[in-house]
Amino acid sequence: MTLFAGALSLNTDRLSPALKLSLRANLRSGDDQRGSWCVHEQASFFLVKWDSGAFAEPAWRASPDGSVCALAGDPILLENGRRLKRLEQMARLAPELSTLQDTALAQCRGSFALVHYAAATQTLCLSTDALGLRSIYYVIQDDCLIFATALRVLEAVPEVRKQLSLQGMAELSVFSFPLAERTPYEGLKILRECEVLTARTAGVKMHRYYDWSTQEDAPSQATDAAAQLHATFREAVDARLSQDQRVYSFLSGGMDSRAIVSTLIDRGRQVEALNFSSPASQDQRYALSFATQAGSGCHLHCLPGGNFPNFSFLALAAKTALEQNEPTSVDRPQFIWSGDGGSVGLGHVYMDERMLELGAQGDVKGAVAHFLALNRIALSSRVLTASAREQQAHLMFDSVLSEVHRYPREDVGRRLYLFLLFNDQRRHLFKHFETIDQHGLELLTPFFDAKLLKTVAATPARWGVLHRLYAQLFEHLPAFARRTPWQTYPGHQPCPLPGDPLASYQWARHVAPAPDGLKERGQLALELLQTFNWRMRPQVFSPALVGLAALLHASGLRDCRHVLQLLQLYRLHDAQTRSQQRVRS
Repeated sequence: MTLFAGALSLNTDRLSPALKLSLRANLRSGDDQRGSWCVHEQASFFLVKWDSGAFAEPAWRASPDGSVCALAGDPILLENGRRLKRLEQMARLAPELSTLQDTALAQCRGSFALVHYAAATQTLCLSTDALGLRSIYYVIQDDCLIFATALRVLEAVPEVRKQLSLQGMAELSVFSFPLAERTPYEGLKILRECEVLTARTAGVKMHRYYDWSTQEDAPSQATDAAAQLHATFREAVDARLSQDQRVYSFLSGGMDSRAIVSTLIDRGRQVEALNFSSPASQDQRYALSFATQAGSGCHLHCLPGGNFPNFSFLALAAKTALEQNEPTSVDRPQFIWSGDGGSVGLGHVYMDERMLELGAQGDVKGAVAHFLALNRIALSSRVLTASAREQQAHLMFDSVLSEVHRYPREDVGRRLYLFLLFNDQRRHLFKHFETIDQHGLELLTPFFDAKLLKTVAATPARWGVLHRLYAQLFEHLPAFARRTPWQTYPGHQPCPLPGDPLASYQWARHVAPAPDGLKERGQLALELLQTFNWRMRPQVFSPALVGLAALLHASGLRDCRHVLQLLQLYRLHDAQTRSQQRVRS
């Protein structure tokens, strides 16, 4: 199942017919006839889902008494080494006569969103996976709980009142995503990692079915931990393989996709690999040299990029063109293996040794301050009003510090790691899931495997920082995976093989483009002034300072393109609040 949305009246009143129609109308943004629909409707409860058909098995269970259960994504629940079928997983996770089962949820390894409504007790349960990767958004207004697996659905529903969140928008501007449970809108939240929301007339309660504060057992040596992680990674791949013999996978010049493709080939699978990088880049040249070493098990397709809303649309367009020109005979063509999650999950990017040193000294605030400085995380406040500058002066620091304290591990480095896992990584595939009804692709992401990440989190952070533990895991990959160079992060564990000095490097510093001419600067300055919205609430931008930024850019004294990007971001989300207000009025 791909997407679902619904609503529950918390006082047993009948739900508004208009709300039901809005949820149904906005669940799918595509206008073709692909996929299938399921609808469950009672006086005080409504659920609608659209299924792309990627999974052959159903993910919907409706009972004669009015109860219903539905899944988006794939929980990956095993029993005695056997992967349970989707209806079997639903029966374990959400028995018909009870609420969700914490023990079964904690055993899931995949990414999923789950809804279960028990009609006898009028109880609604919502839950997501161990990272919260497959999102559920919800809002409580007028004694009604409204939810959806895509934020755009709740943005588009007129019955949902929206107001910009000062903190959510500030975090979105800086991190490209809000932190914690926040969204760009006040009161509209996202379900967090391992969370279960239970709603009935008595109220709404939240709890976690797994506590990431738990310190799992781990080997005493890093080399042993790397071997254990490799074995767990192979399990993660096997658990997602199904019966596929020929598969699609992304293949770059880096570590993540190489680990996946080499493991698939080692398991006897044929891989149709997709690469979208420049012919002069390390990404493509290293992928080509790896594919040569992999032999007949890997057929690499180097495909052109293009201007697409997100990477999933690029993949769909390239895959469609490829299939039209040369049939690939892939068993499940809507599934693509992806290395998403490897850089933070195993590589510990955005962290360094100084951060760990400060944490070991008990200076958590110092570690957070160093994290923000290292990654150049700060909110540009030069065009904000005085009150907004004062409010947001410490906003980023306090937001990160609060998240670092969420799971009070003794190893402060692990706290920082979990902060990244449940913020940066959790939101990493936001665009993919927001548009999944249009591209219909499902990603197979073994680096997001819950058991794998719990195994990483059990080790000391100093073992993993700078890709050290990941590099040791790499030594356990098939020999052909290590015969050609791969791309690595600057300052992290280097590749032991000599690289191609003529190939472009993904993280190389680029020379800033030459300043625009007078006409171009003037056009951007005008666009900057036109983008400013004086009606926006809360109003955080100073008209005088926005005007000054436009003047400085037009004169060539300062490059203020970042100000335009900031204004456009705020205006985009503010428009969502105003368009729906006009519909309601």
